[in-house]
Amino acid sequence: MIKPRGAGRVVHIKVIAVAVLTVVVLCFTPGAVSRTGGSSAHYIFSGRGRAHGVGVCMDGVYYRAKSGQGYQEMLNYYYTGIEFSKTDESRPIRVRCSDGVIRAYPLNEYLYRLAEEPETFPSEGLKTVMVAARTYVLSVIARGKHTGGDFDICASGGCCQAFNHNLDPNERPNNKRAVDETAGIILTHGGKVITAAYCGSCGGHTENNEDVWGSTPIPYLRGKPDEWCKYSSRYSWTVSMSAQEVENRLNAHADSQVGNLRAIDLSERTPGGRIKRARLVGSEGTKYIRGSSFYGRLGLSSSLVEILPDNFDEYLLVCNIADEPARVTFTFMQPSGETSSEEIEVSGHSRYTLSVDDYLQFHETSVAVSSDKPIITERAMYFDYHGKQGGHSSAGVLQPATSWYLPEGCTAGGFDTYVLVQNPDVRPARIKFTFMTQDGENVVKELELVGRSRLTVGVDEEPGLAEESLSTLVESENGVPIIVERAVYFDWNGRTGGHVSPGATTTRDSWYFAEGYTGGEFDTFFLVQNPTDEEISLVAEFLRSDGTLVEKEFQVDARSRFTIWSDQIKGLEDAEFSTRLTSEGETPFAAERTMYFAYGGIKGGHDCIGVEGPSPRWYLAEGYTGGDFDTYVLLANFSETAAPVTVTFMKPSGETVTRDYQVGPQSRHTIIVDWIPELEQAEFSVKVDCDAGSEVVVERAEYFNYRGRGGGHASPGVIAPAMGWHFAEGYTGN
Repeated sequence: MIKPRGAGRVVHIKVIAVAVLTVVVLCFTPGAVSRTGGSSAHYIFSGRGRAHGVGVCMDGVYYRAKSGQGYQEMLNYYYTGIEFSKTDESRPIRVRCSDGVIRAYPLNEYLYRLAEEPETFPSEGLKTVMVAARTYVLSVIARGKHTGGDFDICASGGCCQAFNHNLDPNERPNNKRAVDETAGIILTHGGKVITAAYCGSCGGHTENNEDVWGSTPIPYLRGKPDEWCKYSSRYSWTVSMSAQEVENRLNAHADSQVGNLRAIDLSERTPGGRIKRARLVGSEGTKYIRGSSFYGRLGLSSSLVEILPDNFDEYLLVCNIADEPARVTFTFMQPSGETSSEEIEVSGHSRYTLSVDDYLQFHETSVAVSSDKPIITERAMYFDYHGKQGGHSSAGVLQPATSWYLPEGCTAGGFDTYVLVQNPDVRPARIKFTFMTQDGENVVKELELVGRSRLTVGVDEEPGLAEESLSTLVESENGVPIIVERAVYFDWNGRTGGHVSPGATTTRDSWYFAEGYTGGEFDTFFLVQNPTDEEISLVAEFLRSDGTLVEKEFQVDARSRFTIWSDQIKGLEDAEFSTRLTSEGETPFAAERTMYFAYGGIKGGHDCIGVEGPSPRWYLAEGYTGGDFDTYVLLANFSETAAPVTVTFMKPSGETVTRDYQVGPQSRHTIIVDWIPELEQAEFSVKVDCDAGSEVVVERAEYFNYRGRGGGHASPGVIAPAMGWHFAEGYTGN
């Protein structure tokens, strides 16, 4: 079930030239490289019970009867408010048999040949079956189900009741005795024969008739819990089916034909937990079908079923800072060049969460987000990557560019690195990747990416890049602007997980970071990329939360990557701090920060690209304190005077919570959001405003246990909302 991202991919490369320090690899492909092919994607259905779940549960009856319950007690439980009445047992019943011949039987003779339950069924259970079946026959006749067919009832268990005209009643004495001992007994409600529905196994809860069949509510067919059927071997089940097979089966019917299947949403449920209505999303649109149709077409045992979560769950977080609602459009771009869109409305001063898995399943996707009002966006992903569990997040990118810098990257030990590229333009982009190792060797790769699509480059698969620490420069050689991110999955010192970051679109002579910690089992690293031909003299200034300033100088070789391990710097032992990295000679560079941690038993890592400098205002789209999520907002003041700030937390409801803080000069401050009473068990976005003349740097860190996947992610704030954002990375596969 667990499959590494990238498994099954084949990347063809051709070595063109080898220099002393540079390996040039040219690879031109017509489109994107996919992490998983359609044929490998599977839906895992986990369900309970068998059939529709309305009325009597036969598995429940079996175990109730074994425990000593009588048939009248059981029928009174499953059918609400019924009465026991009598009918003529000798009345003739015309049956269309399985061979197509219509035969007439007295009612009791018909029941003798019923093939619903075996001889081994408990006697009180068989009586329950026979009373319900006798009643059901009369209800079929009363409803005129087969009017015009010259018969009263058919022999099909799927349409009426299972009947076998070849059965010899004398060879089934237990069934025959159950008929005789309940002779003529039927069930009525308000003087009328009831529709005595029954099913094989309810899976723990029967259903209201209207929730399954969509008809008018029937007072005696009320759903209720049934703890007895859990002892049955068919109580729970699991089915694995290829995504292609699911798509084919649904497309075989006009009302569920959606073309290329993108997602199945089973969230609309009955009170008993079954699928009430399935939402199907595909290239030909969105369609809705009843839960009974959904499970029938896929050959599942019942509609009390869930799709097991993919190994990757993706969410897009949107913060609308305007007073009015915002119309937000999400455009998903796949490696094939196929695109799809979804539009939602986000209330003013609130935040909205979109689950990408509800719109695309088993897909790699980049996303473009557009809005008619200024918004803030972020993407969060939670994963099980080949046993490495965790999550990562990234703020949206404002606009495409032709050059991108990725300081972090590692293929050594338990590290896997991917570079993700989105081409939001309609024109193809000719892309050059320059991988810069720690020892100064460069490896170059070139690809072509079609318009409105995305691709994934598995760096570990590139010749000459095994067991390396590296930075990456990604350039569009034909001037078509692109979006670039980098994802790393790791196993380092017993800490497993992943982190991700968009690249920087420019190099600068200084970079700022609000977060940093070396206490406990936290390790903080700064990754520096020098893409120039000059050596850099780098000054690192660490601002501790107690106001202490720690400085350290480093030399960074030309066209290389350099690593600073903060835990090994004197004065940063067991400290929380913010950081400014500056090039003394103003030589431009790019920088990131990664942190690996053990946080309250949760082990993982997260990452942030540096920001260009302090600002009087910052925004964070993501924040959550529900369940096992802890959120921190980090504020760094690099000035020599205190910075008063106001922090506004915006909930999905539009409610806001405000707090004021004072960040000391050349210091950093940590807000533990879970400690704010109004924000317990809340999701929110954040706005940070400084008093006039003050500026700070802001990040958010989050630690979590998401469906058993423990980890953490972090993201720098953004300084302004916009009407368009981009994300190169996105994955909902397994």
